[in-house]
Amino acid sequence: MAYRRIGLISLLDGVNDAALRYLLLHLNTLQSSFEFEFLSPHPEDPFLREVAGGKTADRAAVREDCAHFKNLLMAHLRDQALVFGTREDPPEHIVVLTGARFDDNFYSVRHSGVSVIALGNWKRWMAPPSVLEFALTLTIREAITTVSPVGSGAVLRGSVHLGTKGCPCDVTASLSDARQKALSSFLCAFCKQAVRDAGAAEVIPDIEAMLSKSWLGPADDPSSPAGVVSALGHDLFIVKGIRPTWWELIRTALRRDGAQQFLLLLQTTIGTILIAVLLLVLGLK
Repeated sequence: MAYRRIGLISLLDGVNDAALRYLLLHLNTLQSSFEFEFLSPHPEDPFLREVAGGKTADRAAVREDCAHFKNLLMAHLRDQALVFGTREDPPEHIVVLTGARFDDNFYSVRHSGVSVIALGNWKRWMAPPSVLEFALTLTIREAITTVSPVGSGAVLRGSVHLGTKGCPCDVTASLSDARQKALSSFLCAFCKQAVRDAGAAEVIPDIEAMLSKSWLGPADDPSSPAGVVSALGHDLFIVKGIRPTWWELIRTALRRDGAQQFLLLLQTTIGTILIAVLLLVLGLK
């Protein structure tokens, strides 16, 4: 069975990039139907400047520009392959994760093998799930589009069903409505049949393996993915915003290091500060 390669580009300013990359690349270890990889685009690419974080982008214009962006990106990647002497061709499907927002408040657009996921409307109150889990689930949704062949039968490439089931193919106009996709995501019976109709029934277990959150494990287990992400500075079960607050950092430290070690660290820190203040005062005298 041929696997489907998904090229990833992250423009999520402020998000813990190491944790995001780890989670998305960990999907490669869970299944063999899809292969995710991060790409290095040209730093002055006009399309990526158009959808850069913090901006409000014209969604219709972004859609129209997808094909041209892909052509430029493929040319850039092939040039880079010649420089480094690599042999693997670039992936055919590209997912761009960005902190921008679209002018019509929709959060995604896909065209010509390019998907843009705009998380600029993300708010702290939308957690749980965390912003990283949102990005994870929405990326898996874009991977599912590659199952359908191009043409009139490409059911999974568009909006699939109106009902909100917690399926990644739910029609959700706004980012806040997409919470159920990330909280309890599963591939519904209708979408499973669409996958079978596309002649790709064998990928269903792999899609379900990625959507299941059980593989994350507990954050206090340093060998689990959630534990690794916590060590990278973003506890999936505590941090609600793009960046952790001081209180969330303290809670993360308590969970990871234990109360006694944390109190010892706190005492040491306070003691060091007091000594520094004392020396400063004595020096002034």
